[in-house]
Amino acid sequence: MQGQRSCLLSCYNDYNQSEEALDKLIADFSEHPDFPETLYWIAERYRWAREYEQAKNLYEQVMQDYPDSVYASRAELGLSTANFMSIFISQGDDQAEEALDKMVADFNDHPDLAKTIFVIGELYYNNALGNAKEGLTDQAEANFARTISVWERIITQLPESKLTILQDAYYFAAACYRRLGEYEKAIQYWQKIVDDWPDYQYAWSAQCLIGECYEKLRNSGTISQSEANPEIEQAYKAVIEKYPDCSLVGHACLKLAQPNFAKGRWAEAATYFELFLEKAPEDPRRVNVLYDLGRAYEQMGELNLAAEVYRIFIETANPGDSRVKTVKAELEKLEGVKK
Repeated sequence: MQGQRSCLLSCYNDYNQSEEALDKLIADFSEHPDFPETLYWIAERYRWAREYEQAKNLYEQVMQDYPDSVYASRAELGLSTANFMSIFISQGDDQAEEALDKMVADFNDHPDLAKTIFVIGELYYNNALGNAKEGLTDQAEANFARTISVWERIITQLPESKLTILQDAYYFAAACYRRLGEYEKAIQYWQKIVDDWPDYQYAWSAQCLIGECYEKLRNSGTISQSEANPEIEQAYKAVIEKYPDCSLVGHACLKLAQPNFAKGRWAEAATYFELFLEKAPEDPRRVNVLYDLGRAYEQMGELNLAAEVYRIFIETANPGDSRVKTVKAELEKLEGVKK
């Protein structure tokens, strides 16, 4: 049975082949106890492939022929979802919103409702990303707003949903708020994640993005520097302390090093530059960090360290980099001082 099902699912993209295989599967295995599950998952694969009419037919068959199966209820929600998808594609947003309202009302207690709503939100989200990539700003903003309205249903109406779905709703809704410039709301949702679910798969990203949103608020004048700067520093320090192996830890190091460097806080800047070099060995910004770290060491009176870093800079930098000549001269001066 498993082999028959796997064979069918692997060839569903070829309509004629999958139809023939499905007919044979139904003829040979309709009495098998696992058949309702098989039929349900075939319907799901049709839906994922956007073959909505075929999906609806199979959902209906599960509901009609196997009403006592646990998959009858799942097929009922699948049928409603396929209907929504069809409306979404063919009739526009107003009709889709009505269909979603009906789905939420009809399946409020269904254990798979939150997952289904999240998938629906992804339709709008992917459209928004596509619009943004094409430079269609107004359409992108409209779709980001629609995405939020869908995922907010999970947050406000289904807070007892499966935890991973609820976490994703918070994280990606925050991403939409950020896209729309609603940075306070994005911070609120990402802060919820790092406070309540620090082990969530994207918590490290949420932590870093909190810092970025505070920067946006500061740079726009929405909040003062005195209010924003401590929040920014805390956010990036938390990335380093809580998620030291994440892919954004190097970025967080620079966000902490550069303001200290600009203010002449050489030891603090050097600490974070050093950590950046340790944590992000392949980062293309490495050469710039070497240059600034050497300058910081000079200011601290650490001439041996400065000379060592300058040598690495010369080896690493593009020969055409205008700073190479300057660093070579500085290195000769330092070596002369040491003699």
